[in-house]
Amino acid sequence: MPEMFMPKLSDTMEEGTILRWIKADGDQVAKGEPLVEIETDKATMTVEAPDDGVLSIIAEEGDTLDVGAPIATIGDAAGAPTGVQSVASPGEADPIATDEVATGIPTASDGTAGTISGAGTPAITPSPAPMAPQHAATSPAVAPPATSGTRIAASPLARNIAAHAGLDLSTVTGTGPGGRIVKRDVEAALSGNPAAEDVAQPAPAAAAPPVVAPLGSAAPVQPVPPKMPPPVPRGDWPAGRRTPLTHLQQVISRRMTEAHQVPDFTLERDVDTTALAAARADLRVALPEDQRPSVNDMVVRAVAMAVRERPDMASRLDGDDLLVPDGVHVGVAVSVPGGLIVPVVRDADQKTVPQIAAEVRDLARRGRAGTLRPNEMEGSAISVTNLGMFGIDRFHAVINAPEPAILAVGRSVERPVVLDGHVVVREVMTLSLSVDHRVIYGAEAATFLGRVAELLEHPAALLV
Repeated sequence: MPEMFMPKLSDTMEEGTILRWIKADGDQVAKGEPLVEIETDKATMTVEAPDDGVLSIIAEEGDTLDVGAPIATIGDAAGAPTGVQSVASPGEADPIATDEVATGIPTASDGTAGTISGAGTPAITPSPAPMAPQHAATSPAVAPPATSGTRIAASPLARNIAAHAGLDLSTVTGTGPGGRIVKRDVEAALSGNPAAEDVAQPAPAAAAPPVVAPLGSAAPVQPVPPKMPPPVPRGDWPAGRRTPLTHLQQVISRRMTEAHQVPDFTLERDVDTTALAAARADLRVALPEDQRPSVNDMVVRAVAMAVRERPDMASRLDGDDLLVPDGVHVGVAVSVPGGLIVPVVRDADQKTVPQIAAEVRDLARRGRAGTLRPNEMEGSAISVTNLGMFGIDRFHAVINAPEPAILAVGRSVERPVVLDGHVVVREVMTLSLSVDHRVIYGAEAATFLGRVAELLEHPAALLV
């Protein structure tokens, strides 16, 4: 019977988070049956059972593991898995808690920006002083934690929670498969064992050596130990409620940090959108509801047409080369609960405004539902992001690396402008183009932004 590993669900996936087990530990499962929901750096995917048998869960909900790490086994009818053992025999390696299993949630004290390394969580060294946790008297009789030598079998999430709180895992009784310590065990220990924080206190300093009195003195001079502030328990500082980053937030944090290393600059241009608003109103009357365009859909069409004319605006660095994508694929920033995703409209230059409107609406709906496929969020040549619906006039967007540029769209508002020597009221929208200065220079960016503005000010060109 097979052992299940964390699958590689996209080209860029390095790790995944177990969001939900659709089947429970010990359930009989059939090959092809939906088994587990996994969050990747792109989307949430449902993974099916690879074979028939009894499910034995290794990775708990909330665990973040490297691609290839074991997450479950499927055993025979008696429930005995033939893959990795749940409890390691004395002297054998513990397959559940090896150093190759990735850590779960990044600690707040490691100074990183949400990245997760492939290294495992260091084992918590038991305190020399034995402890008697208060919860032990009321806990049900379960198997003790599985260990291999001094290694304690615990989920990565349980290890991180324990490390934050300074809890010695050797004092915790596991209730997971094979006596493995899981999240609920650590939380129960912390809620019923306030003395557990004492584990995090530093060991008393060694006694200072005796000082020999100088000749002729009455008594030896004893050194006065410096006053040290009492140690602050790790779980008490800083004050407030801690919420672990989701996998999506970790990816966003990492990519924004990478993007911040890009030498970029931003150009702004005001666009007269009076004619665009009139054309959009006509289209909304003529088209079915699912194809009625927003202003952003028309901007996507304009950007795609401009990139087709200026493919250098989509070129990106690839080592010492410039790579120009084969197609004009435009990313559209979509806000989702707890983050931001950028689904891609492929070959947007070859699609009509109604087609783009329908596709963006579908991508946004499925993106918020977490059902986008990973390939629907890859390969964009340039991105468009819009905060106009939130009343924002203008803003500078962060480049969605490795793309070379991103266009930020503000709201359309009525403003007084001079037209043919007269002050008139027109609808005006501000576009801000941020570009990678290693690839695109000022004149090229200005020409491109001017072409996008021209297409939007003459919307009939968008409808051909």
